[in-house]
Amino acid sequence: MFEPKMMKLMQRVSFLRIHGDDDFKIIDYYQTCGFKLEIGVNPSSEQGFGSTVWEAALGLCQYFEEEGIRFSEKKVIELGAGTGIVSILAALLGGNVTITDKPELLNRIERNVSFNIPSSFKPQVKVRALRWGLDNSLFPSDYDYILCSDIMYFHDSIPSILETLLHLSNEKTTIYFASNLSYGMNLTRQGHVTLSQYFQTELVCRYNVEDVNVYRMRLNTPSTLQLHNS
Repeated sequence: MFEPKMMKLMQRVSFLRIHGDDDFKIIDYYQTCGFKLEIGVNPSSEQGFGSTVWEAALGLCQYFEEEGIRFSEKKVIELGAGTGIVSILAALLGGNVTITDKPELLNRIERNVSFNIPSSFKPQVKVRALRWGLDNSLFPSDYDYILCSDIMYFHDSIPSILETLLHLSNEKTTIYFASNLSYGMNLTRQGHVTLSQYFQTELVCRYNVEDVNVYRMRLNTPSTLQLHNS
């Protein structure tokens, strides 16, 4: 039986407290894939989940490094990007990346993009609002990669996440979906059970101490469904 790799989760290498900034209270620094990432966060923000770097996002970044994953000339979209750390890394690794989250978080994402993305890379990075289940039709269905980390926090969001993934993906799309099971284990497991009815789902990495799983997913096709049911 396949055993997912168990690895140590990357940690920030340093941080800087800042004053008089309405967006960020701290700048976190991370070293991964040969890049030093500078990520502004505001843990006390009323905007909650999107204002700090969560373990599952670090898990995806670490997984990309360990596996040597590159996104050169690939079309990438991230759902619920939060601070934007995963998308920023994907862009630095060559991807044409669309970074999405709720409208009120976009200004902070754009600032983090400006901290990290050289001017020569900026044409390949877009920051856009995407409310799951509402704005899907504004986006195409031809993405090579979809990235998700720690986006299942509420039962009511699972159907809209599924609807959005189904719209954005095609049979060639690879989805990397990282979840921290500590934040509502039953909810997270229920969400992945729901998604696995529509996507081939493989656990490819686990960060045991932090309780983070990284899944690789692909859309079920008639042939894979037939194989699964046979």
